Amino acid sequence: MMNNKLIPIFLYIALIISTLIYKITNLPYFVYAILLSPILFIDFKPVFSYSKKYDLSIIFILPFLFIYEPLQALNNLFIAFSEELFFRVYLLSYFSNFLTSILFTIPHIIIYQDLHSILTFFPSLFYGFVYQKTKSFSLAVVLHFLSNEFYVAFLSEIFK
Repeated sequence: MMNNKLIPIFLYIALIISTLIYKITNLPYFVYAILLSPILFIDFKPVFSYSKKYDLSIIFILPFLFIYEPLQALNNLFIAFSEELFFRVYLLSYFSNFLTSILFTIPHIIIYQDLHSILTFFPSLFYGFVYQKTKSFSLAVVLHFLSNEFYVAFLSEIFK
């Protein structure tokens, strides 16, 4: 059996390898599988608890599913969910917010190789701070989703 402290390192290395495969083949499925893999290692009770006041924040997603390109919004929601699960819920339980944010930034740099990929470090710090203070997975997902939607709607043309 693998040492529990080595599992997040192993999964992160697998994420980097899958990101490189995605960069070469344009097939994101391995990346998604790795991002969702913490489902095998985490206790769901505290992660998906709906007793917290912040968990109603999920309501803020609904208008985006109907106003602006619904398929793009669903894709952004899936990305936010899987990245927050992997980085905030799983890796942040092993590493500091600063290190987790660096680890969050590296796959973005591999894929996009531009300024905005480096700048993902700062929202990642914010999502980590919010998650640490509130322990609300859904709030972190909503904030991540809203920033992705804002980027797609207003900033993506600037960074092309």
